[in-house]
Amino acid sequence: MLPTNKTTTRVTEKRGGINTAYVQYVGLFLITLTVLIASHQTFGNVLAGANLEVLAMNMVFEGIMALGMTFVIISGGIDLSVAAVFAFAEILVAKLMIEAGVPVAAAIIITLGACGIIGALNGLMIVAFRVHPIIITMGTLLTLRGVNLAITDGRSISGFSNDFLFLGTGKILGMNFPIVFFIVAALVLGVLLAHHSFFRQVYVIGGGERPARLSGINVNRVKIVIYTLCAVLAGAAGIMAAARYGAAHWGHGNLAELKAIAAVAVGGANINGGSGTIGGTVLGTVFLAVVHNAFVTSTVNPFLYDVVNGVMLLIAVLLSRFIQRQNEHAQQRTRQAKMDQLATSTEEKSE
Repeated sequence: MLPTNKTTTRVTEKRGGINTAYVQYVGLFLITLTVLIASHQTFGNVLAGANLEVLAMNMVFEGIMALGMTFVIISGGIDLSVAAVFAFAEILVAKLMIEAGVPVAAAIIITLGACGIIGALNGLMIVAFRVHPIIITMGTLLTLRGVNLAITDGRSISGFSNDFLFLGTGKILGMNFPIVFFIVAALVLGVLLAHHSFFRQVYVIGGGERPARLSGINVNRVKIVIYTLCAVLAGAAGIMAAARYGAAHWGHGNLAELKAIAAVAVGGANINGGSGTIGGTVLGTVFLAVVHNAFVTSTVNPFLYDVVNGVMLLIAVLLSRFIQRQNEHAQQRTRQAKMDQLATSTEEKSE
């Protein structure tokens, strides 16, 4: 059972202070819409169907990784290994299918299982050794990157079957399969995070591990599950990317972990944990994709996009911290007012 006292930022936002979710979601939506319309008016064809499809495909793989990252960040953690897991999934599914002759379905299941094990090990090491997630997941990142490079000798692996390529290029209801997967995954995970008692515990953990443990939450189990989920989603994105590109390469997904973190932070999640939503992450992902599209269609140096990404991440983190402090001050004022009222009432009774 979730405690009713002050345990998460998400709860306190509704009781006083600045409504973080409302301000950031509406503001981000309006900015996204403005950038999209301005790009269309300036460069033309931005809102054309073909360009929108390209825009969606440019963000979908990082978006899928960001969905899993949302759970991790809300819990107060972070996972820097998702990009390496992404590339590992590409390589493993290619090795299994092309070199070992494993059927498509079996290769996908084995690959997702392997990614899940990597995520579970991340979570297990974090809770067992009480080491900050940055250190553990950075170690996993470096280890997997070395493994990916070693088993491929730095070369691409290609030769997938048409059945497998459907996962990257096939369409359902007129949309590319990865986009459909992203939408369905976002809807399912959004419902689970908002309404399922197990996943709602990540808010309590992000608000403070000690109160979470005192309230009876199995913090270790929840952490292992969410790091496993994060890795599985990164693996799923890697599998679809291999199908999309028609090849697996150890360098695919480079810096994707930072883009996923940026999408979650820009989408309104508190980077320190305790607040965030899947809807916000989706909106953050779309915003970054729209900005990237604006750079591509303009004459601006496209390499500046990474600069903008970094600046937006910094702004999102600083804004989140500012709002958190405002909420804390508002709660302190509320508590002080109640104490003053109680003191006044006591004095009146004594008289």
